[in-house]
Amino acid sequence: MSDKEFPMPHRINYIPSPLEPDEDGVLDIGFYCGSLNDGRPYHLECWAMDEIMMVTIMFSDIGIRGYLRQNMYDLMEQEKMVYYVSEKKPLQFTRTHDDVGNSIWMLNIMLTNGKEKYATLKMKLQSYK
Repeated sequence: MSDKEFPMPHRINYIPSPLEPDEDGVLDIGFYCGSLNDGRPYHLECWAMDEIMMVTIMFSDIGIRGYLRQNMYDLMEQEKMVYYVSEKKPLQFTRTHDDVGNSIWMLNIMLTNGKEKYATLKMKLQSYK
């Protein structure tokens, strides 16, 4: 498939809060837009709430709708996006829709909980500021 067959996840309705936490307590740290090896665009957002730092990764689910947890771990490792530094690998994922109705995978990966570090990112984030 070419990258034109995979839609870029859209977050047009999201207003980041990089200077102070929003009403839900979320502080937006940064974002990154890239492409997976198959040309599938992804949108990554790093954010914090209290002591927890998370990363949310969104990409089209076309052709990979049946992915399971191990598939997601393998994908993150293969794409060199997230490097796990702990035996624990906190990961939540779901199929959902972006702000314009594209069917996407949304992954939430805990990087740290303030006490323990689980993973690090392999890319330099762009600042919202």
